Amino acid sequence: MKKLLCAVALAAMLGVPASASAQLQAGPILAYHTDLEAVGVGAFLGIPIPSVEGLSIVPDFTWFFPDGGDYFEINGDVVYTFAVTPDSPVEPFAFAGLNIARVSPDFGNSDTDVGLNLGGGVNFVAGSLNPFAGAKFEIQNETGFVIFGGLGFALGN
Repeated sequence: MKKLLCAVALAAMLGVPASASAQLQAGPILAYHTDLEAVGVGAFLGIPIPSVEGLSIVPDFTWFFPDGGDYFEINGDVVYTFAVTPDSPVEPFAFAGLNIARVSPDFGNSDTDVGLNLGGGVNFVAGSLNPFAGAKFEIQNETGFVIFGGLGFALGN
């Protein structure tokens, strides 16, 4: 079941219109979930919305490694990158979106929760690479806090 969910999430991230490919970004994510006290790894895809400057849709998948089980998240966020001067080394962003989290303890029943993400961070301007860092609150049955960072690679031209 886990492999199937991973494959579906990856297929959803890659099934985007070809016309947006010149501005797409994708890359790895490293995260720390403070409530689980667990590190996670994952991937994201940034899909710009051409009609609204600074706005993009960003699905991601992160697998965390807590003691005593498995935990993963599938997120779909709308991200707004704030306009800054052309010579600025950073671009702040804010986002909100949906969060689907699934926990599978080693012993016990699995549980899936749907909630909201609210967060922000900063992109570091580095040519064709896009390193970033941020944090988010997850509002589900209980509130969680995740610190994350990653590296975006431009796809296409």
